[in-house]
Amino acid sequence: MSDRARELEAAAASIDAASLDTARKGIVTGCQELIYWLELLSRRLEKVPPEKEHKFARAFSLIMLGHLPTRPETCPFCVQYGQSRSCRGCGYAATHGRCDSDQSSFSLFIEAFSELGRAIYQDTGGLNCHPDDARLSLDHCIRSSRLLAADMMEDIDSSSAERLMERKARYLGQMIDLLPKELFGPEIMESWRRVHEMLRNYW
Repeated sequence: MSDRARELEAAAASIDAASLDTARKGIVTGCQELIYWLELLSRRLEKVPPEKEHKFARAFSLIMLGHLPTRPETCPFCVQYGQSRSCRGCGYAATHGRCDSDQSSFSLFIEAFSELGRAIYQDTGGLNCHPDDARLSLDHCIRSSRLLAADMMEDIDSSSAERLMERKARYLGQMIDLLPKELFGPEIMESWRRVHEMLRNYW
């Protein structure tokens, strides 16, 4: 085991069962809400005219990003140490920097993540592919996202804090990979790459 792996293991070992359970419930709630929206979007996709597919792709992407586990209530460290805002004793702060520090792992990730959302919201140039291809892509993204969200809920049911953080980082990457990037302008791809780069140090 590397020194870094030992540091992360020690950081996660400080999380108590109550904080872990609260974070787990926060993640599950987000997954459940996302699945609800994905089922709704799946039904509506059939009736979306070609000229509205780009708008639909933006809506799907923003809904997905908005339900990913990036909020404090989905992090066992924030649940346990973030109430007083002092973060004293937080193993994540010790290994990744305080989340409110400009150069911390989380700060760099959330900045890139927010920029990706902004870029998608402002992408109004229209589809970059044929509408039939766009529809197939959107159907695949919606179906695959739903499966990943369902798997995530099941997979973290009895996770340790270390396993939860590892699984959450992987889930974030998998879901961001399912954004219909090919339907948007080149700025989206650049923002997507930046998010993935910052995810490497998320945990």
